[in-house]
Amino acid sequence: MVKTGISTASFFDTLMLEDAPGLFSRWGVKYAEYYLNSYCEYDPAFIDRLAKLSDDAGVRVVSIHPMSLQYEPLLFTPHPRQRSDAEKAYELVLKAGERLGADHYVMHGPVVLNGVAKNLQLERLAPIFDRLSDMAEDHGLHLTLENVSYSIMPTPEIGLAIHSMMTRPLYHTLDVKQSVRAGVDPLDFVNAFGDRIIAVHACDFRLADGKPRYSLPPHGGYDFKSLTDALIRKGFQGTVLLEVYSDMFRTHSEVKEAYEALSRMINS
Repeated sequence: MVKTGISTASFFDTLMLEDAPGLFSRWGVKYAEYYLNSYCEYDPAFIDRLAKLSDDAGVRVVSIHPMSLQYEPLLFTPHPRQRSDAEKAYELVLKAGERLGADHYVMHGPVVLNGVAKNLQLERLAPIFDRLSDMAEDHGLHLTLENVSYSIMPTPEIGLAIHSMMTRPLYHTLDVKQSVRAGVDPLDFVNAFGDRIIAVHACDFRLADGKPRYSLPPHGGYDFKSLTDALIRKGFQGTVLLEVYSDMFRTHSEVKEAYEALSRMINS
């Protein structure tokens, strides 16, 4: 049976992070990704409290996902002082993930802006990914690079190119909604490097005039069962996490229903 859970990113601005463990406990959700919204949520005292709440609720934290634009792009800057300061924030989040017992860290990486690509040479970035992976491993976490349409890896081909330049393995979180936004079939990522995918961000969708229209599962009709079956054939043992936008629902109970529908689809 494939493990399923929920990312607290789904509740952006509708639920405080520390209230998520109790909610998940009431819903019977055993696995979670914690999305850290701001610097105050990196604080060790806050993380200690969150860890206790999670333990008491019986919630297993599988991944940690910061608000990436707060510091992640500067992890890849050529300027050493900028990079050093960004690494301090990264280290705090890694420590948070270690304290919470997470398996992996979800990274967006450098943002690609039109006309501002001169600092995105993969030959320069690959050694930085090696360093960041080593830092994550020091805290018992895998670094996973997520496919994000506006960041460094919108396509499988770029991911494969990064792999070829690194000296150590780079793992991935597959985001379904970002894949289709970039015009890529999520199965293309599975076929390219499914053995390195250790988590999935699941959001339903349908295509209208060639553009994705997102929805809560099962209302979009995407075949999550086929996706997870393909991952399993690649050795997938991770977690499929419901991650939707908070403007897609009116009440939290709709998220609960979507999570239950996703779990049924995947494990039918």
